[in-house]
Amino acid sequence: MEIKASRLPVGNPFMERYLADDEWVRAFYEYNPWDECSVSNRLEYIEQEWRGADRAELAEVIRAYHTPELLHPAVERNLTRLADSKSLVVIGGQQAGLMTGPLYTLYKAITLIQLAKQEEARLGRPVIPVFWIAGEDHDSEEVNHIHVHDRHDGLTKVEWTGQLSGKQPVSMQMMQPEEMAAYLQTLIQIMGDGAEKREWLEEMQELLEGPVGWTRHFARIMHRLFGREGLLLIDSADPGLRRLEAPFFTVLIDQSASIQERVQQASAGLVASGLTEPVHLQDGQGNLFLMEAGERQALYRGVGGWVTKNGETRLTHEELVNIAHESPVRLSNNVITRPLMQEYLFPTLYFVGGPGEVAYWGLLKQAFAQVGLRMPIVLPRLQVTILDRRVQKRMNEFGLSATDVLAGLDDKREAWLAERVPFALSERFATAKQIIEQEYEALITDLEQGIGRNTREIGQKNLSKILAQVEYYQHFTERAVREKHQVELRHWEELSLAVTPDGKLQERVYNFLSLWNAWGLDWLHRLLETPLVGQGRRHVHYCMFL
Repeated sequence: MEIKASRLPVGNPFMERYLADDEWVRAFYEYNPWDECSVSNRLEYIEQEWRGADRAELAEVIRAYHTPELLHPAVERNLTRLADSKSLVVIGGQQAGLMTGPLYTLYKAITLIQLAKQEEARLGRPVIPVFWIAGEDHDSEEVNHIHVHDRHDGLTKVEWTGQLSGKQPVSMQMMQPEEMAAYLQTLIQIMGDGAEKREWLEEMQELLEGPVGWTRHFARIMHRLFGREGLLLIDSADPGLRRLEAPFFTVLIDQSASIQERVQQASAGLVASGLTEPVHLQDGQGNLFLMEAGERQALYRGVGGWVTKNGETRLTHEELVNIAHESPVRLSNNVITRPLMQEYLFPTLYFVGGPGEVAYWGLLKQAFAQVGLRMPIVLPRLQVTILDRRVQKRMNEFGLSATDVLAGLDDKREAWLAERVPFALSERFATAKQIIEQEYEALITDLEQGIGRNTREIGQKNLSKILAQVEYYQHFTERAVREKHQVELRHWEELSLAVTPDGKLQERVYNFLSLWNAWGLDWLHRLLETPLVGQGRRHVHYCMFL
């Protein structure tokens, strides 16, 4: 196995600014992650100003979440270290995707683990990696499927066939053993018979031990992959965590209008700087959710108090504050308040996020300040593409580098195909059509002047039919070229499906089971062992050659 760094066009306007424009970063974020002083400044803030949850209490809540089956000795050690008054965390998270969802979920975890080790060695104090599972989220369509390589070397979306409500937080929803057995059977039929098929299937069956909650199953897989690295997991909807959050929910309720005002101001600033708003904001949104009759309802500030989005529940300010004190499990955060709650709970050195998260965190600098906190250092996660032997064979066939296959592959395929034709078809046909139109127009004009009647009308209709036949001939010729090179074009399609399926990076589509099925998990262990974090501010994309 070999890992190489590639420099790619960023492709994301927010990330382009974040990576290159220091002045812009200072305007919308608390710290510049590329500034050497940021870590020392952040450390000074945590030691002197940060007033959040008690570390020892937080460690006990996370310990209770891991008990009993998620307590690897390395996890136990980090739980003890988290309770240390000098401890720091690096944190990131993701929705509880089925079978962990797309590959980038694992790359977030690897970033957290490597970053924690790097900063602990530099600072000489405990730095703990924490993965925040967004169990309070209720968007089931985001988590109810995975994409895998099928036995025909294609891309197949495999959806969960068991029950999954779109209105309840996923942490409240259960996987029944028979549902998981049926789903695994579907995967067996769809996926090829890879060398490690029996291994992953047996382990997935062992991790079920149900009925099991949706997020708990996600946590079991993540623990199986990263428990030995000491990665701590926490479900954002965990009742123990909710009780710890209760005091800060009151702050979020009291400061709701001001938080929203600060976020809207930041959004206007981002738009003024030439970017689109990363989150759609609505006037009056409270940036909190309330559980009512088993469903998660968005809260809005109304006349004299609060109202749920469906209009069925109205609360005074005092009633909502009382819920925060007495029944905090009924409350949850949205995309705006979740980062604030994380900062209250954890002494955070770094937040690690994907491109979309980095973008919407640009809304929050003043929102943090509004509630008496300060935004942590925001660092983009690792980006990785796995290039197996078949992909490398096709790259060699067409003389392509890793950068070639990751950026503009469709254009390179069309350029390759154009080279297989003795002349440029499109230009040749365009010239022919232009000559026909010019000659026919001259003929129509002469006939109209010499004969009159309806010669122009008939001539133009006739010209349209002739040009349509030329178009037909052009399409026929292009199709014939593709049929002549259909074997090679299938090889180009193999490249596209493996590296940029549906025009997206591999990490945003495929689930890790495809790789486990074919190659085991050595590639994952190699990624963990290879220092990839902290290799500079430019956009680095890592390619692993299997």
